[in-house]
Amino acid sequence: MKFKFHLLAVLCLLATQSLHAQDYNLSQLLDLAMKNDFSIQSARLDELKTNAKIDEVKSALLPSVNVSGDYKRYFKIPGQVVPASAFGGPEGSYSTLAFGLPYNLSTTAQVTQNLYNPSVKYALKAANLNRELTSLSTVKTKEDVAYNVTDAYYNLVTVVQQMAFLDSNLVSLDKLYKVSNLLYQNKLGQRVDVDRIIINRTTTETQLATLKDNYSQLVNLLKYYTGTPQSDSIRIVVNVSGVALPARDGFDETRRTDVALLQKQKDLNELQDRNIKSGLIPTVNAYGVANMAFYAKAGENSTFQDVPGYWAGLQLNWSVFDGLARRAKRSQNQIDKEKLNVQLRQVKESIQMEEANARNKFGVEQKNINAKKDQVALAERVYKQIQLQFKEGTVSLTDVIQSENSLLDAQSNYLTSLVQLLKAELEWKKATGSLIQK
Repeated sequence: MKFKFHLLAVLCLLATQSLHAQDYNLSQLLDLAMKNDFSIQSARLDELKTNAKIDEVKSALLPSVNVSGDYKRYFKIPGQVVPASAFGGPEGSYSTLAFGLPYNLSTTAQVTQNLYNPSVKYALKAANLNRELTSLSTVKTKEDVAYNVTDAYYNLVTVVQQMAFLDSNLVSLDKLYKVSNLLYQNKLGQRVDVDRIIINRTTTETQLATLKDNYSQLVNLLKYYTGTPQSDSIRIVVNVSGVALPARDGFDETRRTDVALLQKQKDLNELQDRNIKSGLIPTVNAYGVANMAFYAKAGENSTFQDVPGYWAGLQLNWSVFDGLARRAKRSQNQIDKEKLNVQLRQVKESIQMEEANARNKFGVEQKNINAKKDQVALAERVYKQIQLQFKEGTVSLTDVIQSENSLLDAQSNYLTSLVQLLKAELEWKKATGSLIQK
């Protein structure tokens, strides 16, 4: 089934179009939107942010270095209670002694390295899964943009075709007006016939003006989707051909980004469950410390002493009992898993329904479109024949108007079927994940 419209005469009526405007067909509009659409640009930035988060998670595999300093000025050195016998005093008595100097400066550098921590491993896997999820979200955004661009383009196709019909009808009405007015001037017709034609022509001109405004709005919408400045002039090449659906055997629901997103979320859910269970496993860190302490005293007996210290060690952390927090987290995670399974079944059923409905609708309109196209051609022939008979005076203006209304109805039915056919194809592409090349 093929449709092709070359409506340059109608497009030339659009005064807003520049002679130097760039021409775009649907494929070019889609390519432009994939590069410039604002939501796609935002999705790409989300991908870059996710990559930066992965780098943050990877940093846990590297050693960390911390440097700290501490300065104290004691106005009164704090004392310690010690047994007096330690210094030759009586047993059972205690003395308060103050050790140290009033000026204290301490600098510590510590290096810590994770030796064993399962959470870091799972966090890195989760980060990579999040990158895949973000990438799929970008694909979903592209599909939404492709749907919107194609929908706007198809609406523009029908508007242009309708303008072509109305423009052709205006030419016929102008000819009819000249004949009616000539008959009236020669006392062979009635003034009311002329007025009725003027009314029909005015109505048609009003409809055409409304359609031109709709056309401009659709062009502006396509500018927005493609990131084209509203001040720029573009021409849309209206050319729809090869509207057909492949055999049903080629349908694969796994092509849908919705399904892939839910599958990745299930993988992430499973990884989160493993991470929660790993909380029962001890973690081991190695660390090394370099410390330099300085002690000083001012006055006649001033002194300055530095006391270095170096040591290394292993640190074991084991959460033996966490108040059943892990159990509660795993319970929540299991509920999320069941919810994802329900959502996945729902999406698959929805895809089957959408694909079947779109295919059935397409089949119906595909059968109707040829018949309705023939009806338009037949109505046009009848309308022209009635016009000739009217010129010859063998029929009344009422017959002409009735044949004109029949032509308008046939045109309207054809456009309705065309819209439904194009929208059915678009809905089928959406249902089968065929909106963009993956």
